[in-house]
Amino acid sequence: MITSKHFKELEFKRCIPTCSLQDMNQHFMNKLDTLRDVAGMPIIINSAYRSEGWEKSKNRNGKGDHSQGRGVDIRCHTSTDRYRILQAAIQVGFTRIGIAKTFIHVGEGENLPREVIWMY
Repeated sequence: MITSKHFKELEFKRCIPTCSLQDMNQHFMNKLDTLRDVAGMPIIINSAYRSEGWEKSKNRNGKGDHSQGRGVDIRCHTSTDRYRILQAAIQVGFTRIGIAKTFIHVGEGENLPREVIWMY
């Protein structure tokens, strides 16, 4: 059973697409909990697990962080929050980070490039 110190099942049901905490990887969730502690602020997840089928329906290959239960998009609307989340993500060891206007992606999917930061 996948558990989390900070994140509840309801938060995953609100994601797009809807998913479950049980779809996530335990090591990843432990790291996400640590990110939340280090950032010292609430973390709202926009998107977490996305099935291979969902990803392919969006013209993606279905092999990314989300499909492995090892990636989330964190809501972020201010430059101050963006800085705090980014700083905490790097501090706790996330090495796959995407930065968008309204969210930050953190991931650690297997067989994917490491030490990368990209813009959407």
